[in-house]
Amino acid sequence: MGVITIIESTAQEVGITAVVTNSDSSLKTQLNRLKDDADDPMALIAWDLTTSLEFNENGFLKNPTTPVTMLLMTKSDSSEKEEREKSAEAMGDLFTKFIQKLRNNLVQYNSNFSSSGLVKGAEYQLVPKYGLGNHSGIVGRFTMISKISNC
Repeated sequence: MGVITIIESTAQEVGITAVVTNSDSSLKTQLNRLKDDADDPMALIAWDLTTSLEFNENGFLKNPTTPVTMLLMTKSDSSEKEEREKSAEAMGDLFTKFIQKLRNNLVQYNSNFSSSGLVKGAEYQLVPKYGLGNHSGIVGRFTMISKISNC
């Protein structure tokens, strides 16, 4: 299973619609277009992810690692400041749930990583107002391992 597939399936398991975006277009333009077609909450992930490959001291390939940035948004019930903040905080809670589920899903690929190394550096920033609509949410970042492909 590839990185994008793992992210999409994990997101679905916790009730998030994951959409892989086109990095060539403006994220705000894509968000406004996609919000009409997708269910809330929605995560936007760029398709141009960079995966790092490293060898261990014995010359064996370690599990590849991929840093991911995710925009997790929902539409606030109103444009009031308190309502936007409440929606953003709810997306922070959902991101935490997503990260926990992602870690559990990655255990099957654990070769040389301790279980704490399956997802590293997970963090999010509240974004109570994003784009032209009533979008509120978080920008989340994390680094995940993926399966070693035997060539």
